[in-house]
Amino acid sequence: MNLELGQLKVVASEIGGGFGGKTTVYLEPVALILSKKSGRPVKMAMSRQDVFRASGPASASQSHIKIGAKMDGTITAMQATLHYEAGAFQGSPMGPGCMTVFTPYDVENLYVEGFDVVVNKPKVAAYRAPGAPQSEFAAEMAVNELAKKIGMDPD
Repeated sequence: MNLELGQLKVVASEIGGGFGGKTTVYLEPVALILSKKSGRPVKMAMSRQDVFRASGPASASQSHIKIGAKMDGTITAMQATLHYEAGAFQGSPMGPGCMTVFTPYDVENLYVEGFDVVVNKPKVAAYRAPGAPQSEFAAEMAVNELAKKIGMDPD
């Protein structure tokens, strides 16, 4: 819109934490265009019903985790294949899930593959560390299974 950053004034009035739920831009571009056309400040608000229509459920996922380790518990390799439901449109939190699946571990041999799966359901929305809880849960359950198999306490 040929505007310098200094020409914009935004007064945000969000209440409470977003937990990932405020990552999508909805009204801001419309407010900007209306303000430019009218030459006046513009205030916009979404009703509770609009907020529910604009958001969506968290992404369902299916994870396959494979871990290699020595009998002393040293992890030698980790592999993950992560499938995240996106709903009717691309855009699941698969990327952050792939980035965080093995974050707690310092392992030389890693392979992570992620898929953004479009399905005939409502589009998904971000909630509390988008994508991370699904992949972290899968990885930690695999680590627990591994620990039991080699006779270690998983805690």
